[in-house]
Amino acid sequence: MVMFKAHTKAAGMIVAAALLAALCTAFSHPAAYASEVESPFTKTQDFAREIKEYVGDVADEAAAQAEAEALEGRRQSVVAEADAQLGVPYSYGGTTPSGFDCSGFTRWVFFHALGRELPRTAAEQSALGVGVSLDELVPGDLLFWGSGSGVYHVGIYAGDGEYIHASTGGGRVMRATFDYFAPDFAKRVIE
Repeated sequence: MVMFKAHTKAAGMIVAAALLAALCTAFSHPAAYASEVESPFTKTQDFAREIKEYVGDVADEAAAQAEAEALEGRRQSVVAEADAQLGVPYSYGGTTPSGFDCSGFTRWVFFHALGRELPRTAAEQSALGVGVSLDELVPGDLLFWGSGSGVYHVGIYAGDGEYIHASTGGGRVMRATFDYFAPDFAKRVIE
């Protein structure tokens, strides 16, 4: 029993000496010790930052997708409203479904589809928006015939190489293709 107590006391002294040596080493070289051992708080902060970045990226992608869908919805609303006027007779100076001229038609469509009021004449409407190549048209883009202050006609691109316009030649609001009557330039006004 005496022998056991002696061994236990010796073991306790060895453990205490090792612990004291470890503490002395840690406090005598705190910079080296801190740089060698990564804090669990650092790992947690890194993980939280990574999660925040991931969630932010996902939220940004979702917001961009929602905006793209809303933009497409606005474009389709314009085309749907234009289609709803097919067959309305052409009327010089006309601005209502009892009769449209070209700019009266586009003005009516944009106001009723989007609540957006366009200027009255084709030349004034041609000053709106951003110019776009005829090869890069999307539904809802405005198409123009003529140039500068000599713009004399406007229609709405419907997609698939077709547009809708109040046609003097056809005597009504109708769909047409570029083969029928090709525009000179286009403007994107839906954002």
